[in-house]
Amino acid sequence: MHILCPQPQLVNAVQKVYRAVATTTTYHAITGILLQAHENTLTLQGTDLDLGIIYTFPVEVIEEGELLLPARIFTEMVRRLPPTSLSLQSLQDNTVEIAYQQSKVQLNSIDASQFPLLPPVEGNFSFTVAITALKDAIRKVTIAAGNDDLRSIFNGVLWELEPGENRFNLVATDTHRLAVYHGQPEDSTSNETATALVPCRAMNELARLLPGEDGLVKITIGESQIYAQHEGLTLYTRLLNGKFPHYQQVIPTDHITTIEIATRDLLDTVERATLLARDENKARAHIIILQVGEKSLKITSEAAEIGHLEEELTAEIAGQPLELALNGRYLLETLRVIDTENVILELLAPLKPVVVRPAGQENYFCLILPVRIG
Repeated sequence: MHILCPQPQLVNAVQKVYRAVATTTTYHAITGILLQAHENTLTLQGTDLDLGIIYTFPVEVIEEGELLLPARIFTEMVRRLPPTSLSLQSLQDNTVEIAYQQSKVQLNSIDASQFPLLPPVEGNFSFTVAITALKDAIRKVTIAAGNDDLRSIFNGVLWELEPGENRFNLVATDTHRLAVYHGQPEDSTSNETATALVPCRAMNELARLLPGEDGLVKITIGESQIYAQHEGLTLYTRLLNGKFPHYQQVIPTDHITTIEIATRDLLDTVERATLLARDENKARAHIIILQVGEKSLKITSEAAEIGHLEEELTAEIAGQPLELALNGRYLLETLRVIDTENVILELLAPLKPVVVRPAGQENYFCLILPVRIG
């Protein structure tokens, strides 16, 4: 194999693919990045067998072929090369020579035949989504996913495709909170409802890899894999096994108190209250108290060894006075992903879920379970 390509383009490609490379494994081949040169394109692949990233871009191919290079050193070396044209050429002794300007470096390669074949993109359900909408959905939903057991269903994000409603849903829960986002696909190839439970890590990697500008990403749901494609990028991941909870059953259908308040004011207060609410007793850590009056919301927190905080905020309140305790960290993380000027809190009872939603938007909410104290 022999190619010529600009260093900035190669760095961009390598850094994308590197995010899927296995770091701790006895399977040596998946600690590498596979390079395949064919018809003036270079395709890079990386995988840890659960997550895979493929990236293709145009280069000048002098001789077609493939190479498997150790990912960490190859990535670090390419990143440190000057921004000039590079020559990558495989040599007879299982090494690759990277030539630049009047210099060159040689790296030992890995047996490319040992690299696992990545699955082709196939599935019965596919649809396209605006990149901006998908990244927004991932940012707002993954805050509610668990992180204790990476293979647990609670570490996943549920995708639901509802062609009849012309919408998709993203849902995540760690059993203490629940985040739901409703989005609208640009088009769909199926009239049937489809679901997929996707590892949270894969969702976050996809959001990180996609560009910030307008565009579309194609989602394909297979039997045991899900794929995302945008231009030269393909990301795939294995689906999690298990049945996601019937989340609709825990969503409150009514409430007795509604609070509308400035998002920034509430976020700042909750941040201070949560900072103070540190306690040696884990059961009480991060606990803040919300006291809802007729025209104001009072937030208090305390820690025996640190001190006490009490702040009163002006808010538009409709309904009955109420007092409840929440994990301040959960409320804080929710407020940080809400982009509207005001936020709405809907309350039903001291131990019933609190619904937090952006004012004026119906496509997202986060449900937080109160904490029993005393």
